[in-house]
Amino acid sequence: MHNPFKSLEKDPSLKARMKKRRKPAATPPAPAEGPREKSEDELFLHAFSDVTPLNKGGRDVAPAAAPPQAVPASPPTFARLLEENIEFEMDYSHEFITGQIRGLDPKIFRKLKGGEFSVQAHLDLHGMNADQAKLAVLDFLRRCYMEGKRCVLLIPGRGRNSPQGQGVLRQELTAWLTQAPLKRVVLAFTTALPKHGGSGAVYLLLRQVRKDRGKIVWEEVFVDLDG
Repeated sequence: MHNPFKSLEKDPSLKARMKKRRKPAATPPAPAEGPREKSEDELFLHAFSDVTPLNKGGRDVAPAAAPPQAVPASPPTFARLLEENIEFEMDYSHEFITGQIRGLDPKIFRKLKGGEFSVQAHLDLHGMNADQAKLAVLDFLRRCYMEGKRCVLLIPGRGRNSPQGQGVLRQELTAWLTQAPLKRVVLAFTTALPKHGGSGAVYLLLRQVRKDRGKIVWEEVFVDLDG
């Protein structure tokens, strides 16, 4: 039996065409994938990639500021201690009053009693009540002290019109002169001689003004009369 395809099998060009047709089609390329989504761990590490790690000791915390310390007050000088604890030796009677700081030279006190010091200023307290007289004495002695006066005269009167004939101002005067602030400016006081008023007047010997003696606080006792 005659095979019609036998002659075709012998044709080389036909075989080549047949093989070309039988070649399987190439697999189409896979579609390009988009950028892969990063995980939360990767995003966290990326966000903190430029952070410098802390030391193992933990976070550096600035130490709390130390509270301000009060400046201790300078200790008082020996002279200041003496002034704050001034004691007077006093004597009081119906006619005479005397007082002097403890340790005052007896010769100085005798001269004061004998009227040997020149009286540089005087203050008459007649007609004043106790409150008025105290303010007047404080202001008068403050001015005399600041002006450098050493011996002054106070005239409280004899108090003949006072109850039992006792001068109220004479009694009050000894307290004023031996308490702050006057105790820091008064050295001695004594009843004056008759030529200067006798038992109705008092000599006062004041301290010499010294810048290093410390401030005398007058304002704590009375209203500043200079204003």
